Amino acid sequence: MLSIAKIARLIGVDQLHIGTVVGKMEGGKKEVKDIEEEIEGKLIRADKQGHILEQKWYNIKPVFAVASGGLHPGLVPKLVNILGNNIIMQFGGGVHGNPLGTESGARAVRGSVEAVMKNISLKEYSKKNKELEIALKKWKNI
Repeated sequence: MLSIAKIARLIGVDQLHIGTVVGKMEGGKKEVKDIEEEIEGKLIRADKQGHILEQKWYNIKPVFAVASGGLHPGLVPKLVNILGNNIIMQFGGGVHGNPLGTESGARAVRGSVEAVMKNISLKEYSKKNKELEIALKKWKNI
């Protein structure tokens, strides 16, 4: 996958699914982080396990990392903690599976992202966000 990521960046793709580390499309944490670094960084340092050679990307534009596959509002803090907030997170069942419906599912995801960005626990933030509270109960986060 690291080779594919390099080729994708070379040919100019805008975004690339790199894995989730959490959710159902797990990849190893190191592997996913190496891929993210490869598609976003300007200088990639040599690393015997991941990047064999140091390389500079010079003026080749970075690629936006995408994570999806089994994501739901309760996984947002873990994902952001591992990959940072410069990531596209896609939610299918994590939105549509909300017991209150799709619109409420989207509000739950948005609430989860807001909580993470404000450094507030999901449990605390869900006290003011009914959709998030219901999503966390569904996916057994509270």
